[in-house]
Formats: sequence, structure tokens, C-alpha cells
Amino acid sequence: MGYGDFINEYGGDGRISRGDIKKFRDAGGSASDAQKFLEYASQGKKGFKGTVGQGAYDSAAKTEKFGGGGVAPSSGGGGGSTGPNGWDIDKYYGDLGPGMTPAMFEQLGQETLAHIQGSYGVAVADSYGASNVLVQELISDSNDYANELNLEGTKYTADRSLDIAQYQSDSQERWRKYIADVEAENNLAVQGLKNQGAVDLQAIVNTGLTDVADIQGAYASERVQLQGEYDVERANIQSDFEKFKAARAKEGQIYGSLMAGFWS
Repeated sequence: MGYGDFINEYGGDGRISRGDIKKFRDAGGSASDAQKFLEYASQGKKGFKGTVGQGAYDSAAKTEKFGGGGVAPSSGGGGGSTGPNGWDIDKYYGDLGPGMTPAMFEQLGQETLAHIQGSYGVAVADSYGASNVLVQELISDSNDYANELNLEGTKYTADRSLDIAQYQSDSQERWRKYIADVEAENNLAVQGLKNQGAVDLQAIVNTGLTDVADIQGAYASERVQLQGEYDVERANIQSDFEKFKAARAKEGQIYGSLMAGFWS
């Protein structure tokens, strides 16, 4: 498997992890290829823009877990010459290319390790920076959202307060108008009753005056009639009395003449 195949297989998600190296090892990959591919990946070769996890480096360094084809530190036992760090030179450097000495290989390894560690440190710093930026953006967005909610809440409260004040004003205006209308209707009804009472009273007064006038007229007429009848009766009595008196005077004269003749 070449580096391009390695990236396509294990770097498709943008990150090479410990699990990816384990899969590579289980598929028969060697420790040296794993270490080399991780270095290439950290350098961004073949357009790789992802990150390499520290776990991937640690897993690739455990050459004893690979089946072969990689470098492996010696456990300190067995024969053979040893190089730096107590590794078995014959086993560790057995596949060096022409012109590559163990010292050169060690120097290259140290440089590669320093480069990997530097790249890892940069990646970690970038990750922390990106995380901090993301967290700050989330905090800023949250604050903006909270401010918007507070503003909307303030606007809503102000609008509801205005609605309540308007409703109270409208209600007060309606009940004042209702009271005024009721008072006007009551006053109109009372005035109507007064007017009707005055009309009825006047009708009663007029009826009473008419009755009094009728009674007075009837009385006057009856009095005149009685007076006339009385005057006639009195005149008749006076006439009868005058007749009686004249008759008695005449009879007196006759009687006087008779008596005079008798005595003469």
C-alpha cells in the first residue's frame, strides 16, 4: 500500500487516529510504513489537510505489535550489537539503504521526530485556538441572542403595558359614557314623568274648574229660576192681599154706610 492509498483509506474523515493505525497494522502494514505515512500526512503531502492524532504516533511507535517490516526496540536481551537507546542495531538498521549509516538514520529520526512533535504542537495550538475562537463565538452568539431576547421581552412588556393602558382608558371612557347615558335617560324619564304629571294635574284642574263652573252655572240658573218663581209667587200673594184688602175696605165702607144710616 502506498501513501496515497493510506490517505484514501484512513484519512478520509480528516483525521488519522490510533484506531486507523491499528486497522493499518491488522491489514498487514508495517511500522516503518506507518511512521513514514504519518510524517507525510503531517507535512500535508498528497493534499492532505487533516490532522494526525498523538495516539496514531504512539501506536505507530509500538513496533512490537506489528508483524514485521518495521523498526522495533530491543527489550535488552539477546545477542547482537546495540545502538543508541539500547536498540538492536542489526535488527533496527538491517534494512537501511546504501550510504545510510546508523548515525545518519538516528539524526534523521530525531529530526523527523522533532518535526512531528513541532507539527503536533502547532496542530494542538491551532486546535486550541480554533476551539477558543469557536467557544468565544458561541458565547458571543449566546450573549447576542440573550440581548435580543431581553430586547424582545422589553418590547413585549412595553407593548402589553400600552395595550393595558389603552384598554383601561377605553373601558373608563365606555363606563363613563354608559353612566352619562343612564343619567340622561333617567333625567329624561323623570322629566317625562313630571311633564306627564303636570299634564294630568292640569287636566284634573281643568276638569275641576269645568265641574265648578257647571255647578256654579247650574246653581245660578236654579237660583234665578227660584228667584223668579218666588217673585211671581210673592207678586201673586201681594196681588191677592191687595185684592183682599180692597175687598175688606169696600166691605168696611158699606158696613160704615149702613151703620151711619142706622145711627142717623
